[in-house]
Amino acid sequence: MSNPEADNHGEPQASALRWRRVFPGDDVQISMLRRWLECLLPPCSSRDDLTSVAVELGTNAVRHTASGSGGQFVVEVTWWMQMTRVVVYDDGSPSCPRLAEDLLCEDGRGLLMVNALSIRMGVEGNAQGRAVWADIPWTGQDMPGQLEIPVGFASATREAELATRSPAMTHPGR
Repeated sequence: MSNPEADNHGEPQASALRWRRVFPGDDVQISMLRRWLECLLPPCSSRDDLTSVAVELGTNAVRHTASGSGGQFVVEVTWWMQMTRVVVYDDGSPSCPRLAEDLLCEDGRGLLMVNALSIRMGVEGNAQGRAVWADIPWTGQDMPGQLEIPVGFASATREAELATRSPAMTHPGR
């Protein structure tokens, strides 16, 4: 996994569109995450790839971090030009996400899929909070979403609460 600062990729340009939503750390929320992305982004193979990546990272947050023990996770999608980035912020865990070295191992194979669908990915943070991100090329003809924030996405304003508990939230997308 690469370091986004070393990529010299940094923050998206000003023309970027960004959406963020907070989800309770519960398995049921993964289907809500999928529906949110399907409503947010126009149908195309890039949306399918981004949704698969976001669902995998959200599932990992719920199953392998403190987010799944009464916490929450945040999903941020940024679109600019021919690129999308999905970042999942979680409440942290003692161990860092890792790619499976043994394909017969039950853990870590989902990150292999994330790695295959993205042009770069990375992890930042620690046991108190972590951000896992992936950049996915956007090949769809349509621009995602609307310029206005749709009704019901106001939960993103709760990010400030998570930021006080998660060091990874203080520098999203980096």
